Amino acid sequence: MNAAEHRTTFAVTYVYGGPADVLAARRPEHREYLGGLVRQGSILASGPFDDDGAAGALLIFSAQDAAEVERLTDEDPLVRHGVVTERTVRPWKVVLGHVG
Repeated sequence: MNAAEHRTTFAVTYVYGGPADVLAARRPEHREYLGGLVRQGSILASGPFDDDGAAGALLIFSAQDAAEVERLTDEDPLVRHGVVTERTVRPWKVVLGHVG
């Protein structure tokens, strides 16, 4: 694999803080957009947190760099419409198990 093909795994967290009605209205468009990223191999897994903590989600990306992940998440309808009020993008080193 040459340097141009090197991909890194990134953990992205979203915190939802925008209006609940906008979240509900944009969720289908958000899932369609992320589904496209899954099909192209950019997202390995994603989903909302399922506890009583702050509303949000975890997305696992495969990308060349953090800037690529930021560009892709900038286009997410939930980001564009202000539902995602915090976003972190961090490289993630998979030590046990397999992603992708």
